[in-house]
Amino acid sequence: MKNLLWLFLFLFFSGSHAQVLRMTVKVELSHLNVDQQQDIINLEEKISEYYNNFDWIEDEYEYDVNGNVQVIIETVQQKSYERVYKAQFLISTESGENFYDKNWVFPYENSSPLDHSNPQFDALTDLLNFYAFLVLAGELDDIDIFLGSPLYEQGLSLANRAMMSNYPQGWNTRLESLQKITNIRTRPLREIKPDFFAAVASLSEGEDTDAFKYAEKALEGIKQVFNAQPNNYYLRIFLDAHYRELSLLFSGHNEYLETLLTIDSKHRESYREHMN
Repeated sequence: MKNLLWLFLFLFFSGSHAQVLRMTVKVELSHLNVDQQQDIINLEEKISEYYNNFDWIEDEYEYDVNGNVQVIIETVQQKSYERVYKAQFLISTESGENFYDKNWVFPYENSSPLDHSNPQFDALTDLLNFYAFLVLAGELDDIDIFLGSPLYEQGLSLANRAMMSNYPQGWNTRLESLQKITNIRTRPLREIKPDFFAAVASLSEGEDTDAFKYAEKALEGIKQVFNAQPNNYYLRIFLDAHYRELSLLFSGHNEYLETLLTIDSKHRESYREHMN
């Protein structure tokens, strides 16, 4: 039964396509003047092509990951022979892998391609790579326990290399965030993600008994992480993304909803709405 539910999840997120990433990209340039905007006007199209026209993972794991990318360009400075931009970066997927980065610094020229095969560190493309690894690793963790670990390892390797580059700004924070996801205290949450998505799939198929069984297992992992580290970074991301599904899975089960209310007071109203 559970293997069938994992297959359902693949189909749910992918449809009939083989595309790995399908990101809607928006680059906001309103902080720049008109001339400065012209110097970076094609970045939106380039990022979209970079994310969407590339096979990020092995064929056996290919499925669509739908989401959004927003880049807010804040400033530009001319430094010797290159223009250096400071930006905010936001990426989110339909299954709840959501990350915000407020300190992205990178050089860019309109004529320069975004190249996946560049062996040298690149402050622009390697940040795109880093967050691609994070969201894909999280998506794979949804399917089976620790399936995303190799991609998290790639992210760790990239972040360590980036801190030795000419553009180390923000990479220490990015490394710390990734280490919080892969930390032993977060392990119970990663272990129960397949159960949580199996619960969501069962509920959508009207199999309420199976849904509740998987949801109970998922809640145990959530409780373990909360008890060890109430403000766990990845737990907050998970709850922000999935509090509505958790409310539905435990609708009418006040004891479980009270537990969630204690763990996730930010979304208390949603849990209270589903109490008897």
